[in-house]
Amino acid sequence: MRSLRIRVILLSVCAFLLTSGIAAGAPSREELLERPAAGVVAGANVNVRDRPSTRGKSLGRLGEDGYWEELVVVDAAPGDDGQIWYKILSEKLGEGWMHGRFLRFEGLDDPLGRFFVLLRRDFGTTPAMTQQRLGKPVKIERKTFRPEDYPENVTSVELRYPGGSVVFWIMKKIPFLVGADFEEGAAFGPISFGDGPEKVERLLGEPHGVRNRVWTYHSGMRRVHIGFGLGPNGEAAVNRLIFERDAF
Repeated sequence: MRSLRIRVILLSVCAFLLTSGIAAGAPSREELLERPAAGVVAGANVNVRDRPSTRGKSLGRLGEDGYWEELVVVDAAPGDDGQIWYKILSEKLGEGWMHGRFLRFEGLDDPLGRFFVLLRRDFGTTPAMTQQRLGKPVKIERKTFRPEDYPENVTSVELRYPGGSVVFWIMKKIPFLVGADFEEGAAFGPISFGDGPEKVERLLGEPHGVRNRVWTYHSGMRRVHIGFGLGPNGEAAVNRLIFERDAF
């Protein structure tokens, strides 16, 4: 009798998760605010709205045939329908809300992958979003070129700041963050200029490569290079931060 009650409770919990749009094992709002997660659309022609409600204005649709992107999931909130919605950052549509039923999380147990997603949140998924976060750049430089093994022209948009730059490639009118390179100013999540190697290793683990006082970490098609120089007391300290992301 007791085992039957347990099964009933478990079935009730699963039913709640399904009807509320909460995926089993999905991160909480508090976790997403601290450590955003990667997500992909689990449906076709899914609306992204300006607020967590089916009454919200549609900003466009994701999950169309032939188009895929890794979304940055940064927040969660109950909608007026009582179900969970997630705030996402999209390269195609910018910032908006998606019903939890149509979102699938990926890489939740990959700390380094979560770090790279955090960088995409902090730098933004579009040039306009970068300017919202870092302020007006000193200069914006654009150039059009044809990458090797790519069938169309690409426009590179480089936002230059006093301490470094952020670069997007515009492909088929959609921006793609390909890199950020700073020698001062912008932190990379919890890693700031002047931090020692002990803190970096505590946060990211042992580097995958070390060369000329530069530590390299990689996950899939993403890399971060952390350069060390000498601090004011002669100790090793972070003096350069580089993020790279392959477009294809």
